[in-house]
Amino acid sequence: MAKSIKAHITPEVLKWARERRIRLDLDFAAEKLKIDSERLAAWENGNDQPTIAQLRKIAKLYRTHLSIFYLPRPPTDFQPLTDFRVLPDSNSPDEEQTYRLKANILEVLDRRETLIDFYELLEMPFPEVTLKINITDSPNQAAQNIRKFLNVNTEKLPRTKDRFKVLKIWKRWVEAKGILVCQTSVNTHLSVELKTFRGFCIAQKPFPVIVLNPKDSPNGRIFTIFHELVHIGLGKSIIQNMNFEDVSFSMFDPVEVFCNQVAAEFLVPEKELLRISEWGKGSKGLTETCSYFRVSQEMIMRRLLTLNKISLRRYQMFRNEQQRKYKDAKQEGFPHYHTRLLNTSGELFARSAFSAYYEDKITLADLTAVFSNCDIKHISKIESAIYA
Repeated sequence: MAKSIKAHITPEVLKWARERRIRLDLDFAAEKLKIDSERLAAWENGNDQPTIAQLRKIAKLYRTHLSIFYLPRPPTDFQPLTDFRVLPDSNSPDEEQTYRLKANILEVLDRRETLIDFYELLEMPFPEVTLKINITDSPNQAAQNIRKFLNVNTEKLPRTKDRFKVLKIWKRWVEAKGILVCQTSVNTHLSVELKTFRGFCIAQKPFPVIVLNPKDSPNGRIFTIFHELVHIGLGKSIIQNMNFEDVSFSMFDPVEVFCNQVAAEFLVPEKELLRISEWGKGSKGLTETCSYFRVSQEMIMRRLLTLNKISLRRYQMFRNEQQRKYKDAKQEGFPHYHTRLLNTSGELFARSAFSAYYEDKITLADLTAVFSNCDIKHISKIESAIYA
């Protein structure tokens, strides 16, 4: 009976949540809610009111809390990520993919605010992110700025074929500088295709955020971290779907090309690559070069193409062969749920949440809530993963 009770919400806030917070068309939102557009419009103009049960569905769709709809007026301090990368018409995402991307953006914005809350509860100073890059910098100069900012010894990266292990180390090093590195929602119904986005960043301080698409390869995610790190150095929040291996990337704007160039120079410095590469001596030279830089063969070959050291024909032959091997290879298993939870939240966030719990700043119920209201059994596994 309680489900049919009308929710006495503020109509203007309901409309704001759809138009400004999640930015959905009226027809699409109504379709997702399984109601007529006219009914949703009536709720938004105050001629009718949704029930409590219907409001819960709206809150879930709009990725917000029920209490928001009871505010006397729409919030004025909400600034969503609005700079969407323009895609060629043939690759433009459909409404469902666009909604999922927006939902993920809101989830990440909320996670960042929660991380700030944890630091305030723990009375810890916010880490200062000092990385600054100018668009007028050369790729070499910008890459040097990143090296100075991170202050890590890349020789400590393991020479291993396990790219997930290398990815994990890079994420930890970047997070040690106060930048949250996380992935898209643990909820599979909010997964986003790579053609829609490869990564995005929120450049706001404190705690800028880099978000990765788990559908990308480990090497792809490593490259995206540094592509987005350049954007953070530029002070620009953005969504990107450029693939470094795409030879047509010149059609994108100069800032995106610059970010790719800097990320490539950071991971595989030009002078060093040309010094150690021994081309014309078979595949062993390529394998050893990849091991030296701890990157993929794809990365080395694409780098050599951009440096005009191999032909486009040779690169395309390599790409075709790699794609054939990829199709023939067995796909890796799905990560355990607690691993997905940790990757989604980011280790910096997870450690802060556990610290707040250990110091009795939040309850166990609060702790499970920030990890997508997971079962308690997953909490101990997350704990082991970050403190083992």
